[in-house]
Amino acid sequence: MKEHGRIARVLVVAASLVLAACSGGGATPAGTGAASSAPGGTGAGGYQGPLDWWHLGYAPGGATATSKLVDDAVAAYEKKHAGIDITVTGIPFSDEGLARLDTAIAAGNGPDIFRIASDRLPGYGAQGVLSPIDEHLTTDDKADILPNLLEGVAYNGQHLAWPQWVPPIGYYVNNAVLEKAGATIPTATWTVADFVKLAQDVSGEGTFGFATYMGAASVNDLTLLYAQGATVLSADNKTYTLNSEAGAKGLQVMVDLFKAGAMPPDSATIKLADVEQGFIDGRFAIMPNGSGSITNLKSKGVKFTVLPPPIGDAGKPITVGGMGTYAVPKKSDTARMAAAHALGRYLTSAEVAADVPGWYLAPGTRKSIKVSATTPEMAPFEEMLPNVQFMPLIEKWAQVDAAIHPEVQLALSGQKPAKQALDDAGAKITPLLGK
Repeated sequence: MKEHGRIARVLVVAASLVLAACSGGGATPAGTGAASSAPGGTGAGGYQGPLDWWHLGYAPGGATATSKLVDDAVAAYEKKHAGIDITVTGIPFSDEGLARLDTAIAAGNGPDIFRIASDRLPGYGAQGVLSPIDEHLTTDDKADILPNLLEGVAYNGQHLAWPQWVPPIGYYVNNAVLEKAGATIPTATWTVADFVKLAQDVSGEGTFGFATYMGAASVNDLTLLYAQGATVLSADNKTYTLNSEAGAKGLQVMVDLFKAGAMPPDSATIKLADVEQGFIDGRFAIMPNGSGSITNLKSKGVKFTVLPPPIGDAGKPITVGGMGTYAVPKKSDTARMAAAHALGRYLTSAEVAADVPGWYLAPGTRKSIKVSATTPEMAPFEEMLPNVQFMPLIEKWAQVDAAIHPEVQLALSGQKPAKQALDDAGAKITPLLGK
């Protein structure tokens, strides 16, 4: 294997949604069944030769935990496919790194395969630069990949990438804070009313019942809106709908908690890392976040429980999430492109988990992958997968997202009523939808 590149930081799955699957350290092995139980995939299709894999955050020589996993995956794959020679190139996860990737793909001289967050797929789809996975999906693939997660990579009737993992947003509950307050840890069927009462009951004396990040490129703060049945856009992505009665009701839950002193005074501006640190310190009782928090909380000795978001008017525990994927750019060499798809299947399968312990740092998208077998704390996130909703897969999602969170912050601080704030976000978003 040949390697080169540099690292800025470890890949953050769906990082534009601030849904980190991991921080790059302390990787935890993922459990699967025997390799033979995984769905049978095709090999490299007889192709022999080089494959270029660009990986955000990779550093050569196993310089980070994630980089070592990549090296091990390459070694395992090349051992099974002797004629394949994979070169891994690391690019930084930054605007500059992504621009380099985008430019290379558009020019036709990019990688054979690369890892990317699902929210960036529509941009590539609009350019027509990706090779869809549809003709490479086997019957076993379709039976194994959870249907709602396969749709998470769909764009204009095609599936643009191999879905790898999803860190859905769960609600972390600090067991010690609840015990100190004499409160009982809720069950997975808790309701929004239960959540509100708990957050208020445990607040006081430097402790706040609930804290969430609500800055740009976040979905953590939208979980309570989705719990009431709201969505940012209509099913066809043509109409802004977050200002519905359900959306306003969900936002009002946070507004009321803030007014009641159950959220920290800097809630509108608090950083994601500070939310987690406050949870570790015992200042925050409940925080919504992805599965990436597990490793850090365990290393700090924090006793916690993970629950799905509380059930609201939607009638079931809806959560939101982002997805890590492997995409294959279009190339004139169809055999090489097919070999890249075979590698993509492998990197998102139970087979790679058997070959490379620790490969999955978040719940996998396939039924055959059980990360919780070795990381029990991951089980609640795996159970959430059938109810994950993704943010709209549209080319202008970044602009849509940027219009929402400032208005949420204004509503929380009391500068606007919840409904008006969501209406004002819509005034900026609707023109982006072509209306």
